[in-house]
Amino acid sequence: MKKISILIFILFCPALSFGLTFDLPKVGDNLVGMSKVAQVKNEESFSDIAFRFDVGYYEMFEANPGIDPDNPPADTILIVPTQYILPEELKPNTIVVNLAEMRLYYQHKVAKKVYIYPVGIGKEDWETPLGQMTIVKKVKNPTWHVPTSIYKFRELIGDKVSRTVPPGPDNPLGSYALYLSVKGNLIHGTNLYVGVGRRSSAGCIRLYEKDIEELYNLVDVGTKVIIINQPYKAGWLGNKLYLEAHMPLFEQRIEMGDDMKPALDVVSKAAKNRKTVINWQKVYKIAKEHLTVPRAVNDKNKVSASPAKRR
Repeated sequence: MKKISILIFILFCPALSFGLTFDLPKVGDNLVGMSKVAQVKNEESFSDIAFRFDVGYYEMFEANPGIDPDNPPADTILIVPTQYILPEELKPNTIVVNLAEMRLYYQHKVAKKVYIYPVGIGKEDWETPLGQMTIVKKVKNPTWHVPTSIYKFRELIGDKVSRTVPPGPDNPLGSYALYLSVKGNLIHGTNLYVGVGRRSSAGCIRLYEKDIEELYNLVDVGTKVIIINQPYKAGWLGNKLYLEAHMPLFEQRIEMGDDMKPALDVVSKAAKNRKTVINWQKVYKIAKEHLTVPRAVNDKNKVSASPAKRR
């Protein structure tokens, strides 16, 4: 009865806050959060629901296969994927952006807290660059100085813009911008919330306005930023090993094909030096389904073949 009451409260309490701020797990653990459920309201799309729960569009799409993302039936119960395996690159006062997840992680410089935000990333042929960089400037109410490449592209498709766009509702940078040491790359807000959790930018990283405001006030100039592209992550919670799988980006899918080795490798690496038995059948299933929700892959009650024998 208690579980049913909690579920009803989550579904129907409109004032419930779903902040994506978590205490760091204990040493040796990598999993934070807990997945939730949501009931579709009349005329809501996946973008609307993602915004309501502070997650991204595409992770809602992956976590709820077979449901029309533009017109999900009212009262449908959806999974909201708010459980995460922290990337191993995450350290104090460090931002990690994982393009495959379309998520940004920030570990506080002092408090033992981690902040997790959905992001929009670069479109195909406008890819967000990988690597390590730093925040070199913070600007509130930024002016958008339109890059020549974007200006010419918009002109070509008949959507000409001014060379500079002042602060305001027409500015795609939103109200806050963090300028990175790689020229032309920013972490910023947006005037179009449906672009968060999608490949929607010309290479910059977009956040919901309330999220970029919080991040802007948390970080300083000099904060390290690491951009990675990892569709598979493995991590521990107690004696359980979990795998989190996302659909690789289009370019990566072309390169990888049906190769499951990246998923096998992250599980093998996480299980190294631990006494556990991996259920490799579960690993393959989770990697192929890419439902974004972390699921356990070790099973002490079964003896499973090695990944080399199953390939």
